[in-house]
Amino acid sequence: MIDSVQEALRVDELPPGSVVRIISDRRIGIARFPEVPGWVGRDHTASENVARHLSLGEGSEVIDWGDGATRLTGYATAHLAPWMVAVGLPVVIGSAEIAKRLERGVLFSALAIAVGSLIAWMLSGRIIRPLRRLERDAAVLAGGDLSHRTSIASPDEVRKLSDAFNQMASSLERRHNEARQSADEVRRAKDTLDAVIDASPLAIVCSDLDRKIMLWNRGAEQIYGYSEAEVVGRTIQIVRPEDVEMSRQLHRRARSGETIRGVEVKRLRKDGSCVDICLSAAPLFGPDGAVRGVAFVHEDITLRKQTEEQLRRSAHYDQLTGLANRHTLEERLHGLLRDDSATAVILLDLDGFKDVNDTLGHSTGDQLLIEVADRLKAAMRHHGADSFACRLGGDEFVAVLPGCGDPLAASEIVGLMLARLAAPYEIAEHVLHLGASAGLAIAPLHGSNFAELLSNADLALYQAKQDGGRMCRMFTPTLRAQAQARRGLAAELPRALDRGEFELFYQPQVRLTDGAVTGAEALLRWRHPQRGILGPGPFIDALAASAIAPAVGRWIIATACAQAAAWRARGCPLGRIAVNLFPTQLRHPALIDDVEYALSRSGLPPELLELEITENIALSREEAALPLQMLRAQGIKIAFDDFGTGYASLRCLTVFPVSRIKIDRSFVERITNSARDAAIVRSIITMAKSLDLEVVAEGVETDAQAAFLRNERCHEAQGFLYGKPLTGEEFAAYLSVARIAAPGRGEDAPSRANRPPRTARR
Repeated sequence: MIDSVQEALRVDELPPGSVVRIISDRRIGIARFPEVPGWVGRDHTASENVARHLSLGEGSEVIDWGDGATRLTGYATAHLAPWMVAVGLPVVIGSAEIAKRLERGVLFSALAIAVGSLIAWMLSGRIIRPLRRLERDAAVLAGGDLSHRTSIASPDEVRKLSDAFNQMASSLERRHNEARQSADEVRRAKDTLDAVIDASPLAIVCSDLDRKIMLWNRGAEQIYGYSEAEVVGRTIQIVRPEDVEMSRQLHRRARSGETIRGVEVKRLRKDGSCVDICLSAAPLFGPDGAVRGVAFVHEDITLRKQTEEQLRRSAHYDQLTGLANRHTLEERLHGLLRDDSATAVILLDLDGFKDVNDTLGHSTGDQLLIEVADRLKAAMRHHGADSFACRLGGDEFVAVLPGCGDPLAASEIVGLMLARLAAPYEIAEHVLHLGASAGLAIAPLHGSNFAELLSNADLALYQAKQDGGRMCRMFTPTLRAQAQARRGLAAELPRALDRGEFELFYQPQVRLTDGAVTGAEALLRWRHPQRGILGPGPFIDALAASAIAPAVGRWIIATACAQAAAWRARGCPLGRIAVNLFPTQLRHPALIDDVEYALSRSGLPPELLELEITENIALSREEAALPLQMLRAQGIKIAFDDFGTGYASLRCLTVFPVSRIKIDRSFVERITNSARDAAIVRSIITMAKSLDLEVVAEGVETDAQAAFLRNERCHEAQGFLYGKPLTGEEFAAYLSVARIAAPGRGEDAPSRANRPPRTARR
């Protein structure tokens, strides 16, 4: 029977170098093709491959067949007649073409070997199936173990086995053709894989055990700038890692069989620039199952890292100034306050920044904020490494001084900051003179958490603004009580309007040459039922921002016109009555109607009414120029109040129909002891004369100030030297003893008799 089996395995169609052999479960050779003398009947117990295949039953691998050839091997075992069929195909079937490009083919070779081994296993299965169909009959005929039989019991048995092996030969021929087709498929798969690797935006790099590069795709060329010819054969260190030791560790781990995923590293390009890489690595196995190299995948994540950094900075830092933002301030301050450590929190606000923004534009305003931030950062460097500055938004900044719990020391530091911020700014061909106000709160004395400290510093800042600005105030509990009172007053404003609690007081304006009264400014007061008469300080800002501002403004115009007409009827004709407009009135469409109605109802001539607006309010709403021009055409005068405190005074004089300018009291109060303020006032008066504008100086309180203004030929003055704000009846009494300027009379000699009583000036 063995001779017949051997004859049945003579299949000429198998590829050259192919081997088919059958071995019994006792490791005795049954048949082999091609034949080898002495192989059939030999005991193959010493063969590790035979023992392993019999123990596993079936499978595929690449092994050395002992004849010096490595083959793609598939094996399968029968069930009842335990013979094992092994089919070995030459490696060249699956990898001949791939081997030609071995320098780029480690991955392709591995794929071809796997496919070829699978084919061999399929062939072994096809060969064993007829045996499995016949194994029951063959076992019966053989009477037991077929591996020790040397003859056949009958010709029929031999014929059956011969037919079975003829079928196996036909099957081998079919599988040979299928193997050829499979080789073509492997070749096409290799070409597809080659194209995918080259088209990948990821850098795919393969190196051998000595870290020399074997494969370098186009993605690697694009990321690192080296061509394939420049790197193949050279060590992987050509893409210089930031951490050399970590790079070596990754290579060692991959060589040991570990797969590494998603390690973020830095590498250098050919031009020396740095690139952020997300690196993955896997071992490359050879035909013998040993690691022959390492495959790397490099993903360029530089843009992603930059985006992440931008998002991080956006979340923690101000984009304009680079200072920490409110979120970072809260985090860092929370950490400082957690241990109850003494910390000074300084809230700073620029005085006049809104004027810069409104008159010179937001670009100039942004440059100013950047310069302020630079000055604050420089100031922080002088007060310890832990101190830092933040921008809350707009023109509000915060400086934090950890470890500073002494109010005197903190106040001294704030004074130095304010001095630094008050120095002139040269921006976009403009020299800007600004200052800053500051509110100081110290933890844990004034608060134990972020919100409380910042709120208390804000209250102190408000007080500094109210006191004139360019100074620092420290938080005290009374400031919170005052703030609560202000909020209470703001809530009462609508009721005050409904109940008629608002009242106008009048302050005289006099001609400096003779002291004659030329006019009066109407000033709003609140006759509060519990708190008495309130000046504008506690409520005017809230009123100007409220919804009732247009209605209150309309009432002020009507009341002032009616009062001036009443004085005229009593024989005390004034040259004008001045009324301040709220900012909301400038953009309210009813302004012209309100003025015309007040004049018509009171009978006051239009030329006796003067509307006052600040230059910066006007410039932030240039659309208001047209209604003001229409009012000016009717004879109504337009004056700019607080002149000189803005940053585009000359521009406003060209846009709006101004008839008079009022010099702000902040300049007047220092004209006798500040050469700079004296020069500013002198320049304003000279400019007004050149433009044929009248000038009123506000806040005149001393004879020396009046003498200076008179010497500079300022037209008029207003202040406590001439009279405090009075009620309508009090002002009528004041007019009865004061000289009232007659039209065309302006050069009379000064006379003390024309001044109001001393009691009226306090």
